[in-house]
Amino acid sequence: MTVDDELSAIEALRAAGDLDAAHVRAVALAGEHPEHVRVAMAAAYACDRIGREHDAIVHYERAFALGVPQADRPGFLVGLGSTLRNVGRADDAVARLAEATAEFPDDAALRAFLALALHSAGHPTLALATMLEAGLAAARPDGFGPYARALVEYQAELVDAALRR
Repeated sequence: MTVDDELSAIEALRAAGDLDAAHVRAVALAGEHPEHVRVAMAAAYACDRIGREHDAIVHYERAFALGVPQADRPGFLVGLGSTLRNVGRADDAVARLAEATAEFPDDAALRAFLALALHSAGHPTLALATMLEAGLAAARPDGFGPYARALVEYQAELVDAALRR
């Protein structure tokens, strides 16, 4: 089976909801093809989807170093920034996501994840301002795209945390 065939099989497993099998295959493929950027990306996403963020970071950083294709960069940078934040590296997340918003200034999802990272890094006013900016950008028809689900979950977590104070 070619690398592209393997990547398609991994995506099919993910789409079918078999996240564990997708993870096993993606990580194995990453071990076999450490210099293949799309394989590193697939392994990062697979680790992320099952909550293995620390493992995902290794694959995200490898893919980043290999050079993520331009068409994939916005979604990849959302994943990388979000995962950095989730593993307690909020300042690194802010740096990556700030660079990403400069590279893709019209991407509302990148701005929303930057706002979450700013909040985690202890910058609530900047976080709020950035989220408002993201909301304005999301008023476009494509809005937050495939990241709407994750953003709804993060927003609920923020409300829950604020109510527990």
